[in-house]
Amino acid sequence: MNNKGFTLAEVLVTIGILGIMAAISIPSYFSWLPKHKLKTSVRQIYDDLNLAKMLAVKNNTNAVVKFSTLNNSYSIFLDTKVANFSLDAGEPEIRKGATLEKDVNIYQTTLTSNSCAFNNRALAVNTGQIYMTSPSGLYMGVDLNAAGNISIITSNDHGGTWKFD
Repeated sequence: MNNKGFTLAEVLVTIGILGIMAAISIPSYFSWLPKHKLKTSVRQIYDDLNLAKMLAVKNNTNAVVKFSTLNNSYSIFLDTKVANFSLDAGEPEIRKGATLEKDVNIYQTTLTSNSCAFNNRALAVNTGQIYMTSPSGLYMGVDLNAAGNISIITSNDHGGTWKFD
């Protein structure tokens, strides 16, 4: 006799094992997700600040990054016409309204006018920090110093003190 396939008992045991594995892993996934979204957003800003710095040098001009705490977004443009750190007609926009991951908020920046820029020597024209948080109470940010160094920072006390990652 040629019996191919699975018995009902084998199928039920397999489904039971998969159910137990799902019950164990799903809660840890949901606790991991907010931290992942925050880290992704911080890394996105970190990478885009490095992009702006590189483009400033490459194009021998200022590259400006403007942040909006109202809609949790930012834009990058090259200040090629008049060096006024404002987007003028004809200036190339590198990123327009780049948004962060869902539920990640830019709650504060220490940047003057919520913007920073890099000159053609990769030095930061305006320095400070961009602070972000997620609904789960995690706090991370990006620090920019006068030498043009960009660093990721974290806080374990709800934004009271910050340390470099």
